[in-house]
Amino acid sequence: MAVVSGETGTVKYGTDSGGASTAVANVRSWTVDHTKDVLESTKMGDSSRFYISGLHSFTGTMEVIYDSSESGATVFDPANDATLHVEFFPTTTGGQKYEGDVIVTSVSRTASFDDLVTATVSFTGTGPLIEASV
Repeated sequence: MAVVSGETGTVKYGTDSGGASTAVANVRSWTVDHTKDVLESTKMGDSSRFYISGLHSFTGTMEVIYDSSESGATVFDPANDATLHVEFFPTTTGGQKYEGDVIVTSVSRTASFDDLVTATVSFTGTGPLIEASV
């Protein structure tokens, strides 16, 4: 497995998977959590607990340097009811990407006297998280 540095990663968004995507400006970091439910199938008489695989889901966050002049700045506002198709690239030099449709659930803006103003965008996936080769 090749080691990857996050410094060249990107996030892109569009209205659907077939449309043109736009790179999100000023991304500092992103996180995508992919989870699976586990359903207990233990019954009376069993001496151990048993489980079966359940549904997959994903959530995540993205931290950006806040820039109100950026044309896509309002697309990640939770008041915008649109479902976005997003693509997360760990690096721009090939490898893997993660993509799926998301609903923005919150935006937290942070300001400090000795740092840039940042915004953390939280989202929940709707449908599958797809891992694909770039």
